[in-house]
Amino acid sequence: MLSFLNLLLVGYTAFAAPILPRGSTFVQGTGVSFYSSDLSAGAALKAGSDYTCYRGSASRFPDIGQWASFDDLWKFQITNALSPIGDSSAEIQALQSAITSIGQAAQVDPRVILSIILQESTGNLKVGCTNNGVENCGIMQSHDPTDQSFNPANMVQSITQMIQDGVQGTATGPGLVQLFNNQGGLTAVTNGNLWMVLRAYNSGSINTSDLSNGMGATPSYVSDVANYLQGWQGWGSPARDSCGF
Repeated sequence: MLSFLNLLLVGYTAFAAPILPRGSTFVQGTGVSFYSSDLSAGAALKAGSDYTCYRGSASRFPDIGQWASFDDLWKFQITNALSPIGDSSAEIQALQSAITSIGQAAQVDPRVILSIILQESTGNLKVGCTNNGVENCGIMQSHDPTDQSFNPANMVQSITQMIQDGVQGTATGPGLVQLFNNQGGLTAVTNGNLWMVLRAYNSGSINTSDLSNGMGATPSYVSDVANYLQGWQGWGSPARDSCGF
């Protein structure tokens, strides 16, 4: 997820920790154009090994009409990622419910949530925490969450909390909603644009002319999520390796 190592670099936008409580907001304004409540609507899935090397400004990334439907992406990733990683059928069902219900409440497209989960943790509910100046935990590697990891003894609540933390933010840091809305003390200007939101979510800073500038984080992050939205399998892709991120 995000790093605070480069927040003050000249020429880039950055954010400070928001004061909004988690779960308190939903996407408004321009950001709503990246949301659809229709889980069955979308373009055809591309071949899982296909990968497009997206670089540059936000205008060079795929519009929502090029994304596959949530239903198709979900069915594909159950067999491609979630079951092979070791998630049980009950856990997968709880994950689907959390993604769709929180996505609807927050007006964050469930396809985006799913794709970030795949990028951050490959869908592994038991993923550990990382720390690049901020503790990032859970399936979405959210900002310093209260619940640090998956709790199998309270499966549904644990999964729901991990998704809520990533989408709607934690008590100490932003989620996708805050990044879309530029709220809660943020100085990063995303203009409600998904692709700039993704760069801020991963890096904590945005080079608006080149969203594949990782700013100390993952250069391919925004491009990877764009490809997940179209049906990329996420591994074993020579086409991605050729991008040179």
